[in-house]
Amino acid sequence: MPLTLNPLRPLGLGELIDRSVNFWRANWKPLFWLLLGFQLVEGTLVAVSQAVTKVLFPLASSQAALKQPNAQVFTHMFGSLSLLMLAILASLFVAQVAGVAATHFSYSRLINQGQPNASDSFRHAAARLGTITGAFFLSMAWSVLVMVLLLLPAGVLGGGAMALGLNDQRALAAVLGVLAALALILGTIVLVLWFAIRFILVSQIIAIEPLGALATFRRADALSSGRVSEGAGGLVKLRLTVLVTIVGTVLLIMSVVASMPTLFAGAAFGANFTPGNTLNDVVPLYVMIPLQLVQSVMGAVLAPLYIVFQTFFYTDMRVRREGLDLELALGT
Repeated sequence: MPLTLNPLRPLGLGELIDRSVNFWRANWKPLFWLLLGFQLVEGTLVAVSQAVTKVLFPLASSQAALKQPNAQVFTHMFGSLSLLMLAILASLFVAQVAGVAATHFSYSRLINQGQPNASDSFRHAAARLGTITGAFFLSMAWSVLVMVLLLLPAGVLGGGAMALGLNDQRALAAVLGVLAALALILGTIVLVLWFAIRFILVSQIIAIEPLGALATFRRADALSSGRVSEGAGGLVKLRLTVLVTIVGTVLLIMSVVASMPTLFAGAAFGANFTPGNTLNDVVPLYVMIPLQLVQSVMGAVLAPLYIVFQTFFYTDMRVRREGLDLELALGT
């Protein structure tokens, strides 16, 4: 029988993680079947984009062409990068829909208000598809603006390094190159954390509250900002930074372990990070397809943990700020 938990009191950081893990462990089977289809769609999108890239833009992964770059090579590289970005955006959108479905499945159990099955949750996500789409594009547009601001220093430093290199000032160019790399790494880390924190509750709000896309966008910002108690631990963004880092690190380690068969296969066939010798270039399809299916299956096992954590955090914020526990106790 699936475990039901009552989190309707303010929870500490450790309690949020502990209860999320316990709920995930107790309900992993229905959550797995609910998310398996989404994971297969995401894996298919990536595989199709890689196959199309090989057909339409073969020079993008050609070592011989990269040694003598020309306009055609740059066109192929741009096309390849564009396809990759489209595949990533499509995968993020599918993940957003999956988050709404898994939240609908989990939230009723957390507040002891019913136990919808996987089919109910899938239909609920389909009914909210318009709001999901609107909120997704708002999130992406806002993220592009922030990305430009955060990565602009790296771009300026990198451009300066290139200009100095062309003027034979190699020592100074090397210094600026190192600074550009550091700025790029730092900017990327901040961007990922900002994205995770700013939009962490979007799926939960769409699944639970009858709001439109713009209202969801604003509501997510309101719930993930400000302060909920005294001291540094009461700052919501700081709490989220700590929690997202811990949960994300756990999931990353588990994902690396799950991807070990693929890495071993790549090593066996001599794959590396050079163009023309990547994993998808040298590993045969009859090996890659089963490995990708295994990764999709493992993703369906692991992905619900993060969504369950998001749902617990959403519920905790509403308990602390809006008295959700009192509302439910009074039947309002």
